[in-house]
Amino acid sequence: MKIKIVTRIAFLGLSLVLLAFLLKLFYPIDFNIRSGMLVIGFTLMLLGTIWRVVLEMNDSD
Repeated sequence: MKIKIVTRIAFLGLSLVLLAFLLKLFYPIDFNIRSGMLVIGFTLMLLGTIWRVVLEMNDSD
């Protein structure tokens, strides 16, 4: 089974969110950087999920 690019984009967003939380726990980073990572991560997860749904709806059986 081939992994689609939208799945990779969604997991990239998830990894950014997890990295932001882990950096908050173990290494004090600037609030602006952490906020940016969270916004970008959640946006990538949302867009990856929506893009996947649209592609599956357009996919002919």
